[in-house]
Amino acid sequence: MERALTIKDLPVTAEEATLAPEKMKLLRGGRAVQVTVDGQRPGTVDDWQMNIAIFEGRINGPYIV
Repeated sequence: MERALTIKDLPVTAEEATLAPEKMKLLRGGRAVQVTVDGQRPGTVDDWQMNIAIFEGRINGPYIV
């Protein structure tokens, strides 16, 4: 038996607004987080961008909470 997962969107009401794809690309945010690069050099990264890179599989490691 083949398994399938179906996720349906919630209905949109008149009170809700949506962002166009162009606006979604402009979303930025996060905190400046101190990290150690290669176990030696200190650095600063944006935790939002780091978590997105982990989610996309571009880098490995735990999410920054």
